[in-house]
Amino acid sequence: MNLAPCDYVILAMAAGGAVTGIFIGISGALAFLAGAAVSAGAARIGWPLTAEHLESGIARAAASALLSIVAFWIARTLVRRTVKVAVAQPGDAIFGALAAALSGFALGLALIWLGQFLGIPGTEESAFLQLLVEHVG
Repeated sequence: MNLAPCDYVILAMAAGGAVTGIFIGISGALAFLAGAAVSAGAARIGWPLTAEHLESGIARAAASALLSIVAFWIARTLVRRTVKVAVAQPGDAIFGALAAALSGFALGLALIWLGQFLGIPGTEESAFLQLLVEHVG
C-alpha cells in the first residue's frame, strides 16, 4: 500500500488522538461525549423555555448558554466519576488512547473525504479512503 501525503495527515491525527487519549482516558472521553449531548439537549430545551420569561434575545441566549454550561458540567462530572470507579487507572489510559486514536483516524478520513468532495487537490490519492470505499461501498 502506497501512502499519499493526505494519508500521513490521517495517521498524524490518529497519533495525536492517542496521545491525548492517554491523558484524558476513556473516562474523560465518555464524560465529554455525555456532557456535549446533555448540553445540546439543555440548550434545545432552554431556548423555548426562556421565551416566556425573557423578551431580549441576548438575555435568552445568555440564559440558555448558562443552562447549557451547568448541564454540561453536571453530566461530565457524573459520568467521569462513575467510569473512573469502574475502570482502574492503567485501563482508563489504555482504553482512552485506543478510543481517541480511532476517533482521530475517523475524523481524518472524514476530512479527506470532504476534501475529495470539495475537489481539493491531493486528496484523491488517499489509500485509506480507497480501502474504505472498497470494503464499505
